[in-house]
Amino acid sequence: MKFLKIAMMAGALLSTLLSMAQKLESRNFKETTDMKARLNDTQVIDENSGKKAALIKIYTPFQNDVLGFDAGLFRILGRKQAGPGEVWLYVPERTQKVTVNHPKYSPTVIWFDGMEAESGKTYSVELNVEGRNIALIASTPNAEISVDGEPQGKSPVNMHMPLGSHLVRAELGSLLYEDIVTVTQDGPVQFTLRMEDENLKFGDVDIEVSDGAELWFQDIREGVGSLHKHLKAGNYVVTAKLPDHEDQTTAFTVEAGKTKTVTATPPVAHLGYLELVTEPAYGVTVMEGDSVIELQPTMQLPVARYEYDFSKKGYYPQRLKFRIERGMTMRDTIRLERIQYVKKNTGYAAVSFAASGKPSVGFTIGGYYENVNLELSYNLGLSRSKEVQWFDRNDHIEMGAYDYRMDEMAVRAGYQLRFAERFGLTPQAGFMIQRLSAKDKNNPGNGFTQPCVTVGARFAYHPIQHVGIFVTPEYAIPISSKGDVAKVFNSGGLTRGGFKGSIGISVSL
Repeated sequence: MKFLKIAMMAGALLSTLLSMAQKLESRNFKETTDMKARLNDTQVIDENSGKKAALIKIYTPFQNDVLGFDAGLFRILGRKQAGPGEVWLYVPERTQKVTVNHPKYSPTVIWFDGMEAESGKTYSVELNVEGRNIALIASTPNAEISVDGEPQGKSPVNMHMPLGSHLVRAELGSLLYEDIVTVTQDGPVQFTLRMEDENLKFGDVDIEVSDGAELWFQDIREGVGSLHKHLKAGNYVVTAKLPDHEDQTTAFTVEAGKTKTVTATPPVAHLGYLELVTEPAYGVTVMEGDSVIELQPTMQLPVARYEYDFSKKGYYPQRLKFRIERGMTMRDTIRLERIQYVKKNTGYAAVSFAASGKPSVGFTIGGYYENVNLELSYNLGLSRSKEVQWFDRNDHIEMGAYDYRMDEMAVRAGYQLRFAERFGLTPQAGFMIQRLSAKDKNNPGNGFTQPCVTVGARFAYHPIQHVGIFVTPEYAIPISSKGDVAKVFNSGGLTRGGFKGSIGISVSL
């Protein structure tokens, strides 16, 4: 194929050189019985003589607008393109010759064979480039023949061919002839076109490339990653392409009747630079997916988008994205924020156990805003008091003996102090109500309450984020109450107010 292209180029150059020496050729001039010069629709009147003009029908491959005509002392009366390959020229009577000009070829003269043009007569002539009558015979009968891309019919073909080089093609099924035929003044007038089976000239090639690159063949995207081609024997190139990469071209040879595998050179990535600094500077782990990345002062990376995870114990992790541009440097500082185990703004819920006095289990909800603390708690008593004797006030008759469960409801406020990363202290003051509950709802002491003012502190340790272990020592100062309330508390072995310690677990936001 490469040889054919070179031959065609050489032929075209030779044809150009020959055309510079070629001239137009007029042949077979004759008078006809055609009446077109006399009919009203097609005649032209010479205004000088008032007579009908003579008509010359010129059969030629050239168009009317590229031809020039000169009748000497006589002027041209009219000209037009009458149809494909046919030009009509009107001249006055007594015209003896017409000179025909073309911008590429030397001129020729149409002679009236020693006569003069007669009014109303029609003549015909063939006009072409100087050439010869050539016979084109394909080695396979009935093959379709074309010359310079123009179909000429089935073999054999006899035609007038201008001097110079011509691309001749003969085709029938898989049989093909394609080559340059040069017609010269003294050369042969018959050419045998020896056809060959094109299938015997082809081979197969499997092209592979890494990185899922696109494969382009003859400026057409043919595949991604791999490609199979059935090609005529010869030399070819394939180009591998990827966005943000430098194209890479690989040459290969196809051998007739053989199959081969070609590994194409993958595209080369465009490069940029990434400079990252972390705070803290040491101990930060950088991950890309499941892979650990070792940060360098300057990293040279292919142009692409990158996503890194930054983490260190005791700090909130971060995930950041970077876009590396060709030849540019991306700089960034990654500041990791310490995990706040003791938070100044959060809400929490807690469960606790109080062992001093009567045991109880407590439930608490609360929160911090700018370290200001507010919480509500409810402690459910787990044991009952001693039995308390009740007598009728009027006749002093014993009404019965009853025991009680003591529950506590409290509201507290405080301010949090942070001593270390995981330790916090919150001094608190509050208001608490101790309430008695009897099994018999008609019991005269059921629902008795003892209000108290409380002071204490909440010591909290957070082993992990959002979870804390706390101890709350607290002292409750009872506020005066009715005599029966004090009597029931004292007789039942219950303490109004007093010291209480709790231990529990809290979950924060």
